[in-house]
Amino acid sequence: MNTDVRQIVLSNGQEILCEVIQWPDLDVDDSEVMIIRKAAKIIIQENFKEGTRWFTFRPFMTYQDDNSSLCSLMPYHIISIGHPSNLLEKQYQKYVSLMIQELEQKQEENSDTLSDFIDTSDYDIDSDADLDNILPFKIDPNKLN
Repeated sequence: MNTDVRQIVLSNGQEILCEVIQWPDLDVDDSEVMIIRKAAKIIIQENFKEGTRWFTFRPFMTYQDDNSSLCSLMPYHIISIGHPSNLLEKQYQKYVSLMIQELEQKQEENSDTLSDFIDTSDYDIDSDADLDNILPFKIDPNKLN
């Protein structure tokens, strides 16, 4: 599948790299949005004393690190759109693959079932009672909950 990776400068000065899934057709509907995914903002850091600059990627939106998550972008907040350089696109693809690996690792670590967190031994539960909406959780007093 051919992906449409674009570098976008927003009106607040942020730069993002993303895959454009759907372009808005403003001639038909001026409220239509751009649909993107795998959005990463480019963070520019500089050391003026040494004269060095480096770039890093971060998820564009907080907790939007799942690469299948779609995001809408209002076209009126876009200042410029361009094709990223080959080097930047390769670095972006590496970032995306690292995010996928990290997400898969988190899913494996968090594969606990709900019964691992529910402790009903301390409660006198009547089997005839309808307790579908009650979930007693094990609470570790040594942790901040």
